Amino acid sequence: MVNVQLQPGIYTNIFPVVLPDEPVTLMEIQRSLAQDLRTLREEIDRANLRVHVYADKDHVYGYGQEANTFLSTKGFSPTTVSFQEIPALTAHMVLQGVIDLALEKGFWQRWKMSLKGVEARTEIFRPEPKGTTTQGKIKVFAGYDLRCAYYPAVESFGIVVDVIWTYQDENGMPLNTPKMRAQNAMNEALVIQEELLRGTNRFNLQISQIRMHDYLLPFAQEFQTIPLPCGGQARLESEPFSVILGR
Repeated sequence: MVNVQLQPGIYTNIFPVVLPDEPVTLMEIQRSLAQDLRTLREEIDRANLRVHVYADKDHVYGYGQEANTFLSTKGFSPTTVSFQEIPALTAHMVLQGVIDLALEKGFWQRWKMSLKGVEARTEIFRPEPKGTTTQGKIKVFAGYDLRCAYYPAVESFGIVVDVIWTYQDENGMPLNTPKMRAQNAMNEALVIQEELLRGTNRFNLQISQIRMHDYLLPFAQEFQTIPLPCGGQARLESEPFSVILGR
């Protein structure tokens, strides 16, 4: 994996997404003809189909490897759209591509992407723990809070990447912060997370640089090529958006 060296400056945690210039073919139906999307999604889940549906204003769009075959039986028909034409839909397709790729790599998902509203967001975690506490043998997992959106100011889609953490006991049961404190394991977990300096109660003042170079930049490299569920590929830039300071 190539080591990315950022030039001096201030950077965000938003990585640009480059999409194909060509329009994409999706399945589409009028919203008035597909009002019960919950039942439709439940049917898709039960059949374990690689199909996704998303409602935008007066239309419902479908995409995925099996979308054409399945959704044509539900009254959907093919339509062609550009990625910039429906930003919320594109953001969901990009993030779904990341999710699918992450699951192939062994990541696990804490909760599915919400399709209510316009925000495309989810949380994924690496398969192996970053470390284990000595007290209680609690596993500390590193993960990412991911959001995808269109940024008109720079005329680009971007993925916001935040580092997050979760904890599990010896039996794989999740632990929240109060339970961690009750087991006297929170400080040790914060050391594993590199937020506290080992052997002290002092915060690590270099944590922002560590997050960028040890977590965010490697994520962008690992997910540089994103197969889209609608076909084609997106590219995640290796460097995040920088902050341009005015005079």
